[in-house]
Amino acid sequence: MKKLLLNQKSLKFAFIAMLFVANSAWSQTVFQETFGSAVVPVANNYAGGTSTPVVSYTTNIAGYSAVGLDASNNGFLNFVSNGTAKRVSLAGSIPSGTAFNSVLHSNTNLVTWTFNMKSSRLSTNQFSATTGYPEAKYFNATVLCASNSSFISNGTTPGTGYAVVVQKSTADVTKASINLIKFSNGLGDPAAEASVLTRLIESPGLAPSPSAAAPNNLSIKVTYNPSIDVWELYYREDTGTTFVDPTSGTLNLVGSFTQVPPTTPMTSFGYVVGLQTSTSGSNSFQFDNFQIGLSPLPAYTAPPVIEKRQAFNSTLNPTVADLVGVGTNMKWYSTLTGGAELATTTALSYTNYYGSQTINGTESTRVATQVFVGDTGLKTLPLYEGFAGYTIADKLILMNNGVNTAVATNNGVGLGSWSITPSTNITDDVSIVASPAWTNTVLPLATGNAITFAGSGIDPELKFTNTSSGSLFSSFLFTAADVTTIVASTTTDPAYSTPTGIYSFLTETTDPATGIVTTAYSSDVMFRKNIATGKFNIGLSKSNNITECVWSPTEYDFNTEHLVVISYENIGDADPLMQTANLWMDPATTTQPTATLSQNNPTTSVTRDHIDRIKLLQASSTSTPTLIIDEIRVANNWSESIGGANLALATVNATGFNMYPNPVSNGKLYITSSTDSEKEVTIFNTLGQQVLQAKTTTEAINVSSLTQGTYFVKINEAGNTATNKLIVQ
Repeated sequence: MKKLLLNQKSLKFAFIAMLFVANSAWSQTVFQETFGSAVVPVANNYAGGTSTPVVSYTTNIAGYSAVGLDASNNGFLNFVSNGTAKRVSLAGSIPSGTAFNSVLHSNTNLVTWTFNMKSSRLSTNQFSATTGYPEAKYFNATVLCASNSSFISNGTTPGTGYAVVVQKSTADVTKASINLIKFSNGLGDPAAEASVLTRLIESPGLAPSPSAAAPNNLSIKVTYNPSIDVWELYYREDTGTTFVDPTSGTLNLVGSFTQVPPTTPMTSFGYVVGLQTSTSGSNSFQFDNFQIGLSPLPAYTAPPVIEKRQAFNSTLNPTVADLVGVGTNMKWYSTLTGGAELATTTALSYTNYYGSQTINGTESTRVATQVFVGDTGLKTLPLYEGFAGYTIADKLILMNNGVNTAVATNNGVGLGSWSITPSTNITDDVSIVASPAWTNTVLPLATGNAITFAGSGIDPELKFTNTSSGSLFSSFLFTAADVTTIVASTTTDPAYSTPTGIYSFLTETTDPATGIVTTAYSSDVMFRKNIATGKFNIGLSKSNNITECVWSPTEYDFNTEHLVVISYENIGDADPLMQTANLWMDPATTTQPTATLSQNNPTTSVTRDHIDRIKLLQASSTSTPTLIIDEIRVANNWSESIGGANLALATVNATGFNMYPNPVSNGKLYITSSTDSEKEVTIFNTLGQQVLQAKTTTEAINVSSLTQGTYFVKINEAGNTATNKLIVQ
């Protein structure tokens, strides 16, 4: 059988009063529901009568479903609470006697579902195959098809089917996402009700986050190709206050999934919501324009396999040739549709690119990848890392998790300037998470996100210009959460877990003759748990030696916030005892106090003639707690290491550009350089979308149109480029 291609543009159905003629060459409508133009109050429940053909609806519980009218007097289905928390369903029968085969795999046409959905509040839960959709969760779902009208897993003989659910995004908990779900034994609680849930596709986080003031107004399309059992999910976020016809215009492809449907006939469709006790408008969900259609099977090539995000910071001046995708005859574009194929020499910037593959002359739809072009030069001091430019749930180091260094793609590429020294131990990842509500008042106000890790795994590094004399200081915020894997030591003191490093300065040198890489730790922050008290100590080693470590006299509770400052002083001094490591635990003022711990390693001759990076340590699966680390600063003095001298706002970089003020609050941004030649300035938001472009020499750039938040500014002057973070207040 010939392979088939799904056109990315939304299908347009011919709306006719009579049912279509089987095997027609044109798109055919099996069923459509617009909910008429008359109000149906909650007290009466919507029971059907406006669909084509007419169907009757059944509900699992009365008093929750109604029909409201928009500004154009068009009806929409509205679910509202009556004050009792319930999961509510409204089910109808898919019309029989048409060319639609209820055994999905037996269809000879492309099956397409189109509809509108709206959430007036953010859902309570992210998708989980183990927690599902219990009674206490907000969510809304359009059931595309099911084996019977019992959609919820605590109903009578709950069915099997497919649904599109709007719920909290797994990438950003402040947003919602669209999920294509396969369910059996109903949509519900797997633990209590034996519901079996599988997510096939998830959209990126929606904007804005749903609320009564700014709900998600969505047009959604799902297609199923029975020739190759490929499902695809498309969506569009519509503006305005009324639903937009989901069969018109262009919808964005989220992704594809190959999944063979069960042979059970799919006879029902409908809607499911999770409503709580509040009867306000913020506790409501709307649906409209549900339609099932058939169309001839087009030629199809599956999209290539492309990572959602790709980072480049170890490659100078990356180009399209550096983009990675698994496919045949790959092509790359700067737009989701249209536009010319990009030349392999096209320079990459921090934005979205789209790849396709072509097999037997048929090109696939395009798949998006967000490109992060990090700093290719070393960080200069002072430096600040607030993790503001990264997406929640991303890996700090982008590589094939669990694969050793024999794989060429494991080259230590990370977000921003983060990298690793490749090793065989890369089975764990440091991940981006939302920052906790830090209460620290010594540091400037935190921005951006944070990172988390636990146990053993890769050790990300942040390199900076080599320091061969004087002193280095670094500060960071952290919380530690206890985990069951932390156990008593079997090699040191059994009253404690085995001491393990979590954060350190580092020196790395490569022998030019042998190529052997030697690492030397400095001011290593160490951790151990007191097994009896359930608390922990923070320690300090001048190197990475457990036996020389000195420990804090205070034991700290887990899940508490702490500020740590470390220093390594008199780098390069000929006398090892003059080279001292210090640690301050929770300093309360910006004035440098007496160190909590000091270590000059009197028993061994540890010396450092240079230090060039900091390192996060995932050293032990039996000792390292779950850590959240944030607000990293490195400087040559105490003041700048805790944010003094406006460190968080410094934006001068190695290319000689200077950008100020930052944060900007008056709408005027200045960018200067040593030559003051004309500079091309492009500003991107944190999604990689271009929001402003301008040219300047020394005059101000008007950024008053930008809303409050974090942005990235790319500067190009006579072939020199730099990318800086910008905060708009």
